[in-house]
Amino acid sequence: MRGTDLNAIERPYDGSGKCLLGVRRLSRVKPATSSPERRRENVLTAAASVGAHIIGWADAWEVSGATDPVTRPSLGPWLR
Repeated sequence: MRGTDLNAIERPYDGSGKCLLGVRRLSRVKPATSSPERRRENVLTAAASVGAHIIGWADAWEVSGATDPVTRPSLGPWLR
């Protein structure tokens, strides 16, 4: 989003009701894939577009989309 400082979208939980968890997943990390940084920017832009902010990240690199989200090491704890 133009004029939005994407770094300001990442901040601690504040109880505002607009706190989101950023989730990024790539089944295979390779040069031709969408970079983790680009995925970060996409998530931050989406959060900013609804007036929310990211309180944490659950990254799943080299994890299949068929993997149950609850069993993903970085996402599961947020869901339990």
